[in-house]
Amino acid sequence: MKKTLSIILIIVGIILILTPFLTEQIIKYHNKSASLDEITEKNMSENNKKEADFDFSSVEDVNIKAVINGTMNYNKDLVIGVLIVPDLGIELPIFKGLTDANLISGAATMKPEQSMGKGNYPLAGHNMKNKNLLFGSLMDIKIGTKVIISDKNYIYEYKIYDTIVVPDNAMDMLDDYKSEEKGKPIISLMTCYHSSKTGKRFFALGELVDKYPFNDKYITN
Repeated sequence: MKKTLSIILIIVGIILILTPFLTEQIIKYHNKSASLDEITEKNMSENNKKEADFDFSSVEDVNIKAVINGTMNYNKDLVIGVLIVPDLGIELPIFKGLTDANLISGAATMKPEQSMGKGNYPLAGHNMKNKNLLFGSLMDIKIGTKVIISDKNYIYEYKIYDTIVVPDNAMDMLDDYKSEEKGKPIISLMTCYHSSKTGKRFFALGELVDKYPFNDKYITN
């Protein structure tokens, strides 16, 4: 009996040790699965017309339950664009809808009818200990940083003008009046402030400074 219990404890210990590694590997896999090279402008346009869920309880710390749930519900047919922050090494697919599946795979839209280059365009992403994953490096963003989003029809270029930490129930941060206050369209990049347990969210706000036809070389420069 003692030997069996020891074996079980060893197995549980190994699982606990490997869980963070496995979680990161699954996230990396899903980022690659939504290969932006294979998704055309027509695909993105059609995907943007589909119904999507907006589950704000999904915006929590990454855990194995969320990753497993996200894996089971992963749908690359909800990819509607690409987000690139060159200075932070961020290059992620944009998914329509706020769900576990979308959040472990890229950046997620936060409103049903948001449009690139119009009003306030909010995107949520997981804060990761590994800064090379998802929005792990977002809180390192600086004023003046360039942020690019594209639907492969146009490229929308924003410049960060402010960062702010707010309570996690500050839903007004998603409203279009934020862009009206600025006098131009904005993007709002959101992640948990260090951890969801703080009850706070970090926002990086950028104003639209340019819009031009899609071209791969502009995306990568």
